[in-house]
Formats: sequence, C-alpha cells, structure tokens
Amino acid sequence: MRASEHFLHGFFWPQSVAVVGATNNMYKTNFRLLQNLVQLNYPGRIYPVNPTEKEILGLKAYPRLEDIPEPIDLIVSGVRPEFTKKVVEQCAAMGVKRLVIVSGGFSEAGQSGQALHREIAELVKSKGIRTLGPNTLTPNNTANNLIISFCRVNKLRKGGLSFAFQSGFYEPKINWIFSNFGISKMLDMGNKIDINEVEALEYFYLDPETRVIAMHIESLHGDGRRFIEILKKVSLEKPTIILKSGRTPSGSKAAASHTGSLARENDLIFDHLIKQTAAVRAQNLEEFFDLAKAFSYLELPRGKRLAILTMSGGEGVMATDAAEMNGLTLASINHQTLKKLKGNLPPWEIPLNPFDGGVVMQFNFSNLPEYFSSLAVIPADDKVDCAVMQMPPNMADFVFSGTGLSADDVQALRNKFLQSFIDIKDAGKPFVLWRSALDAGEGELINLFEAHGLPVFASADRAVKALAVMAAYQKRRTAAGTTGG
Repeated sequence: MRASEHFLHGFFWPQSVAVVGATNNMYKTNFRLLQNLVQLNYPGRIYPVNPTEKEILGLKAYPRLEDIPEPIDLIVSGVRPEFTKKVVEQCAAMGVKRLVIVSGGFSEAGQSGQALHREIAELVKSKGIRTLGPNTLTPNNTANNLIISFCRVNKLRKGGLSFAFQSGFYEPKINWIFSNFGISKMLDMGNKIDINEVEALEYFYLDPETRVIAMHIESLHGDGRRFIEILKKVSLEKPTIILKSGRTPSGSKAAASHTGSLARENDLIFDHLIKQTAAVRAQNLEEFFDLAKAFSYLELPRGKRLAILTMSGGEGVMATDAAEMNGLTLASINHQTLKKLKGNLPPWEIPLNPFDGGVVMQFNFSNLPEYFSSLAVIPADDKVDCAVMQMPPNMADFVFSGTGLSADDVQALRNKFLQSFIDIKDAGKPFVLWRSALDAGEGELINLFEAHGLPVFASADRAVKALAVMAAYQKRRTAAGTTGG
C-alpha cells in the first residue's frame, strides 16, 4: 500500500475543510480553528459553519453543513458534546467520510459522557465515517499549511519529523515545536473513538515525507500484536521514538481520568515488547523531545567513539562521565589532527579529548571565528564517530553587540561565527552542542544555530545521551539487518 491509498492520507491532504462551530469571537477557542487556516494560507477551500454569522474572517459562513454547495473532504467539529451526534448524522447524509471531533466531554466525562462516547462510536462505525478524537486537535501538515489548533500558530518549520500524540500536552508547546523542529505532520488521537495508534504508525511508515516518528501513548486501543508487528518493520527503516506514560498504577488511573481509557497495560510487558523492535523508548518528556530533535537533525553515527569540545574543564569532566555512563567511549584523536591544530594551541601540552577550548580560546581572541572553524579537524578525525561541544560563553555578546560596530558589522560578525560552527558540522560527523550561558541572548543564538541544522541541548548530559541513544539505535538496526531481523 502507498501512503496515498491509506485512509489517513485524506486527513492530511483534504481539498476542502468545513469548521463547524467557527466564530468571529476571538475570545473563544474555536476562533483559532479557522484563524490558523486563513492566516497560514491553507490552499484548500474553507467553509465556516455557524447559524448566526454571515461571514467569518472574510469567508462566507453557512448556517448548516447541508447548505455548503460543494463536497467536503474533512469536517472539524467544535460544537458541544450534546450536539455532536447531529454533526455525525449530517456527515453521513452528505457522504463525508472524515471527521475530527475537537470537543471534550465524552469518555472522560462520567457516565453520561461515556454513554455518549459509545453512541457516537457506534454511529461513525455504522456509517463508515473515520473519526479522529474526541477531545483532540490536529491533523497538522506543514506541506499544505493545514493546522488545526486552539493556539495561534505563528510560523512553520518544515522537515521530516512526524508526531503522534494521545494527549493535548503538546498544544501549549505547539509554537515551540514548530520553531525548534522540522515538522512534517502531527496527529493527536485524543480519546480514540475510532482512529488509534496502530493506524497512525502504519500511515507514518508509508508516508515518504516522514523520516522520523515520535509517538506518545497512554494506552493501546488498537491490536497490540499488530502494533508490534508494524513497529518491528518501521523502526528498522525510520527511527521511531516511543513515550509511554501511565507507567505506574497511579499514572494509569490518571490517564483514565482524562481520556476515559479502560486499558491497564503492564509497563514491564510493554517495555519487553518495545525491546523486541529497534524502536527507542524515551523515559520522560524532556528525553522524548531531545531524541526527536537528535534523530531529525542528524545522520546516524557510525560507532560510539565520541569527541568532546568544552569551554570549561569542569563541564568536560561531566560530559566524559555522561559518555561512559551512556555507553560511549572517548575517541583517541589521531596525531595528525594534533599537528593541524598546533598553531592554535598554547605553549604547553593539552589533551585533545576532552578538548578544553576555553583555555585555547584565550590564545585566539583576535581571530575567534577562524579559531572555531579550525576545530572542525577534531570531528573530522577518522577515529571520531560523533562530537559534542559546549557553546562558548557570552557568544551572544560577540555576535549581536559590539562597541562602535555598525549594524552591517554586527551582521557580518554574526555570519562569521555561524559559519565557523557550520564548518564543524560539515566535517561530516553527527555534531551537537549544549548550552552554556542559559541567558536570553544565548537563546536567540540557539534559534539561529538550529535554523542551520545545528541542534543545541540544555546540558552536556542531555546532549551526550542523545548521541548515545543514536549510536545504540544504529547498532541494533545494523544487527537486525544482518541477522534478517
């Protein structure tokens, strides 16, 4: 099967979208459902549905779905739960086969909500209407600017990473996600009245625009065996990161309270199943996003030999500890590399790994961009598989300010510094940085770096851990391929 033949393809590539419950009231969350489509220039036809409005955001509004004069590919329903059944019936009458139920108040809302959930589930199944949600947002597709969100989305960074979520925890972070990751698609499954994690994984496996998959699961609703079967295949071809919450009895109970799930997977069994695949299990939310960043930004390392470049001897020690604790080894730098760096080094002997760039930088203040560019010989060394570097402290001051410098001079200086780190990246090995100053100026610089494919992590430990997981994934994938899986 090709991606275009999968039923989820129509959710991501609709030619027309109707938003039921669209409003002109900017203080209502449904306002954003339409605003994002309009302001991000979604190219398909958009039909607001509201019985009391004539026009919304410059678009003609229709009192009922039946009043829309053209076929609809996707309906997004933001009406209250008790009115949702009518929307489903209208979908059936119009022959619409794709529905997103944004509203909450179903299986997570006590006995009455659970009864309504069951009723809607039976209805969509009997009518052949594939349904996302309830209690959900998305689908999001950066290729056609299709964004279904309660937050105003400011900009999109396109790439090969696709997310699947079973919770709206990502929603407040959505602008951070679109600013820090190259995104292909996002799918929020919500309460899984119909569409579940098995189908999401299946589609992302088929989708040629998805290179890395990051999936959050609270409970398995689909066929667990089928899920593992697909995961075994997809994780060998596309790095697949799994965050499973609801791991403890209390966490599982909390998950049930907001999704209405009755599933109680044993976490040890789930973990054992994941280990039968090449998928990577994230242990917490920070690691989930760290690994999504690493796999989507970087090529896989050939092995586990790490080069560490630091601005502080103390942080170099911490990075070395992190490397050993996570299964990486310090690369033995070639003598030829030392000779290439000789002109930049102090008059005494210093180790090349970890390399204390902070000490050496003191001897190169007059030519800092060229100095940083020269460090590319370390990751380029044939005994190095990957490299990690601490961002130089106060780099933002060097790049964005300077006494007596014109705006053009500041821009030129910024470009020189940026190019020096691109030179290190271009050595051809996975190369990551970790934060040093933790101030706002550094944050501005990080945005610049990451826009040019240089991933930055919050600490040496997290940067090293991401590379270690990538090296372990490469080893497992190679072993599986060699042994036929």
